[in-house]
Amino acid sequence: MLSVKNIYKSFNRLSILKGISFSQNKGEIIALMGKNGTGKSTLLRIIARIMKADSGTVTFNEKDLLSANSKYRNNMFYVGHEPGLYSFFSPIENLKFLLKTRDLSSKENSIEDKLDRYGLIDFIDKPIAVFSKGMLQKLKLVQIELVNPDLLLFDEPYSSLDEDGVILVDQLIADIKMQNKSAILVLHDEYKAKKYGDFIFKLASGKISKKNAT
Repeated sequence: MLSVKNIYKSFNRLSILKGISFSQNKGEIIALMGKNGTGKSTLLRIIARIMKADSGTVTFNEKDLLSANSKYRNNMFYVGHEPGLYSFFSPIENLKFLLKTRDLSSKENSIEDKLDRYGLIDFIDKPIAVFSKGMLQKLKLVQIELVNPDLLLFDEPYSSLDEDGVILVDQLIADIKMQNKSAILVLHDEYKAKKYGDFIFKLASGKISKKNAT
């Protein structure tokens, strides 16, 4: 399903990724781990074509993800440290816009139910500029549920969440596994990585290593 081959990336002549290669099959969850600055976020952003690699290839369902054709990325969804939404829009305005850009406007009638599930319904008409980091993180979960991608790229899903939020992420990952969908999750918790990942990939010194999570 996903194939990453010989990805190189450097910043200011400092090599961050040195020939990263791996593959992922349908239904697999990869826990991506490593110390700060090892390139985890960079790798996800390259796969999502938000950042350009110096060289290498990435294919998803045999389509070239690094090409200019955005349709090849329709069935994948990247969620980074920032919510990727407009701060002066309300949650419902942002989510309707998101669904429209992905030709998923038919799902608009479920927005309120999702916001309620994640404890955001009371803020449905507030600009997300007033949201706490935890609330923004929960809004990311709403985005994921609405888009329901075949491949999810999620950078630090547990960041800034309270206990209830952690449980919601656990449920989201469990749903992904149950639906036989795939994900690459940047995690720092070894326990979570072993619990939810099929494989653990560790980045260090620009290289990647793989081991079974169990």
